[in-house]
Amino acid sequence: MNRILPEIVRIGVSNARIIYVGPQRVEYIDEAGQECYVDLDECSRNSVQSHIEDEGDSVVLTSEDGDAVARYVATRDLLHDPAWIEFGNKRRTRFEFGSSNEARGLKLQLMRLRWRTNDAA
Repeated sequence: MNRILPEIVRIGVSNARIIYVGPQRVEYIDEAGQECYVDLDECSRNSVQSHIEDEGDSVVLTSEDGDAVARYVATRDLLHDPAWIEFGNKRRTRFEFGSSNEARGLKLQLMRLRWRTNDAA
């Protein structure tokens, strides 16, 4: 993953909110009122690339392994205060939530669309 600081979006602060969770993207309004999105395919590609780099050049992913790795788009910590979900996009967009229930809601929406998240703990 990128080692840059994440772009933090505090959901519920200054009207920042998620407005759409779809098969290819998560659309949201940031704290400045700008409409933005997270490209889930980009997150997935970065997850695969990160997995390959972590394992070294000698690893060959089977189609089964590749499918499993490719569905990961974010890391989460629902027990942290604030609860957060950080995507694997170039900006490392991190949504921070007022409650773990709000974060769990996004996690469940992503799961329904067959996207996966990793537990940070």
